[in-house]
Amino acid sequence: MANIVVSSDCGMECCYCFARDELQAEQLEQVERTPRFISIDHFEERLDFLDRSNIDEIRLIGGEPTLHPLFPELIRRARQRDKHIVVFSHGLLSESALDCLASLPPDECTVLVNTSATRVRGGPTDEENAARRETLSRLGPRALPGFTIVGVDFRLDHLLPLILETGCRKCLRLGLSQPSPSGLNSHLSPKLYPAVGRQIAAFSLEASKARVKVSFDCGFVRCMFSDAELAALRAAGADLDWRCNPVLDIDLTGQAIYCFPLAHRFRASIDGAADAGSLRAALIERARPYRLAGVYRECSSCSARRDGGCSGGCLAVTVRRFRTHELERAREC
Repeated sequence: MANIVVSSDCGMECCYCFARDELQAEQLEQVERTPRFISIDHFEERLDFLDRSNIDEIRLIGGEPTLHPLFPELIRRARQRDKHIVVFSHGLLSESALDCLASLPPDECTVLVNTSATRVRGGPTDEENAARRETLSRLGPRALPGFTIVGVDFRLDHLLPLILETGCRKCLRLGLSQPSPSGLNSHLSPKLYPAVGRQIAAFSLEASKARVKVSFDCGFVRCMFSDAELAALRAAGADLDWRCNPVLDIDLTGQAIYCFPLAHRFRASIDGAADAGSLRAALIERARPYRLAGVYRECSSCSARRDGGCSGGCLAVTVRRFRTHELERAREC
C-alpha cells in the first residue's frame, strides 16, 4: 500500500492532527516555488509508481484530498489505470467531489470519513455533523466512518444511529491519536490505553447488537485489553489488529515517509526505478533498532511481541519514549 498526498490544505483544526507539522512545513517551503496541490504530471508519476509496485488501489490523503481543484480529474485518471479508489476525508465535501465519488461503483470505492474531525476546539459542531450525515447518506456503502480517540472521556454510542440511518458500511474504524513530530498535538498516552480498551470492548458488544463491526487502525496493542475484553471483542466480531507498518506516505515533493508522525526520521526519495516494496524494506531496516522495543518497557520481554503477535504499538510513540529518556539522561549529566 501507499498513501498519495494530493493536497496540503485541510480547513480543519483537529487538536490531534499528526500531519500538521509536515504539511505546514511543506507549505512554508512552497510559498514561492511549489503549489499546495499535486500537479497532474506529478499525479501521473505517482500512478506510474503504483503500477510498477503492482498496487491496484490508490489511497488519496492530505490535508483534505477532495479540496484539490481538479479532484474529479484525479479520480478519472486513477480509474483509467483500473485503480480501486480509497479517499481519507473529513467528510465535509464540495458538491463536485461528492457527486464524483457517489458516481463510482460501491465495490470500487472506499471513502474513510473521520467523524471526529472539526474546525473548532471541543468537537464537531451541529453544522459539521449535519454535513457529514449528508455525505454518509449520499455515499452509502462507499463510506466507512471512523473515529479518532484522544482521551478516556470519548463517546461512541451516538455513532450507531448515524451508521444505521445513513446506509454507510456497518463498520466503525477506530484510531488512537498518535504524536506528531513536534509532539505538540493532543495524543494519547499509553498509560491510558487500558482505560480506552475497556470502553472499546463495552461498545463493541453494543455495536454487535446493531450488526455494526468495530475495526482497528494501526497502533493498538494487545495488552491494552484484558483476556475477558479480548473475548468480548472476538464475540462481537471485531476486526482486531496489532499492526504498525510503513504504509508509505508519498508527500507533495515525491518523498516516501514511514508515516506522518515519523516524517522527520524515516524517509526515502522516489526515483524512476523505486517501487513500494524496496522503499518499505529500506525504511523498515532503518527503523529496526527501535522495533526491538515498544510503547512500554515490558514490550521488550513480552512473548506476544517476540512471537510477532503484537507490533509493540505505534513506532512514533516508541521513538518518543526513547527521546524522552535521552533528554532525561542529558539533564542528569
